[in-house]
Amino acid sequence: MESLIDAVNAALEAGDWSQVVALTAHLYEMACSEGETLFAELVQDLHWMSHDALVHPLEVARVVQT
Repeated sequence: MESLIDAVNAALEAGDWSQVVALTAHLYEMACSEGETLFAELVQDLHWMSHDALVHPLEVARVVQT
């Protein structure tokens, strides 16, 4: 799970939202299978925030600039 977390962090730092969406889907499944429910909920939130960043890129750019 650590290597997947590292990959998510790298994708976040690069602003690669589509990669974050893909990786967090896998990380969520892994966290659930290991009984890490609180962590899984946080990963799910990150997944949907990243998805929103893909759907609304201009809004994200505006927020990041402020």
